[in-house]
Amino acid sequence: MKSRLKFLDFETGKASDCGEVLAIEISSGKLGWQGVILEKGSSPHFYPTNVYTPYFYFALALEADLEWQAKIDGAIQPLKTIPGDIWINPPGTPFTHEISEPCFFTILAVEEDVFLKAANLAINKDELKFLNNYNIRDGGLKNIVELFFFEVESGGKNGLSYLQNILSLLANYYINNYSNAADLQNNSLASSKINSSAIEKIDQFIHDNFDQHITIEQLAQLLNYSKYYFLREFKKFTGITPYQYILDKKMRKAKELLANKSNTIAAVTYDLGFNDQSYFTNVFKSHFGLTPGQFQKQL
Repeated sequence: MKSRLKFLDFETGKASDCGEVLAIEISSGKLGWQGVILEKGSSPHFYPTNVYTPYFYFALALEADLEWQAKIDGAIQPLKTIPGDIWINPPGTPFTHEISEPCFFTILAVEEDVFLKAANLAINKDELKFLNNYNIRDGGLKNIVELFFFEVESGGKNGLSYLQNILSLLANYYINNYSNAADLQNNSLASSKINSSAIEKIDQFIHDNFDQHITIEQLAQLLNYSKYYFLREFKKFTGITPYQYILDKKMRKAKELLANKSNTIAAVTYDLGFNDQSYFTNVFKSHFGLTPGQFQKQL
């Protein structure tokens, strides 16, 4: 069946046909859920260009690793998603993706007014700001999305009151973890900003964990900041996102390691915490304009 999701062109507000390729196997369409859509399916490719949705949008990756590209801070960046990763996108936030291989997903989309109404907030909702994040590895958020899926799979046997309960759980979890709610509740932002000392601490952490997947949460906790505050202040200070910063550090280290020809590309891939060599090669080439093998041959 076709997707019920709305994708809108960011410039004109008109409907986009980018969702026509989505093939849906399981849907909440017959359950009478107002303002909530749950769909499980697949797509041979996906090329949304500067589109947005009217939903709080959660896309949970399923089944297979996926190498793709997304426009982040004005530039196309390579991404790799593994099953269990989640992409979150707030309503009205434009996105551009280049996915040229089959992808498998569960998508949960909740209209803005329904989502905010479900949250128990003691702050002004109009002041809330939300993050758009790729490749989130958050077991709590994943479990909540799966609660919606299990309810659809069961035919909605627990009723609309259960739906409201898990919707409230989702809204509060997301707002507490992926917005500026903590800063608003504290009535002020943290007094100290990102500075050279903080960057030195981050650099040391990256250096000590080159072989690991480093998360935004780890860096924010390192400085005792909320994720929202950390992301905003980090970009303000460095001009790039933490994701780009980590990749740049890893690529500089890759050059250093590959300069020693006794280090194989496979070994460098592993030493820098990448899951596979092809993805490492793509990232290296996007940074330096040549593959690791070409780089070693030039030496």
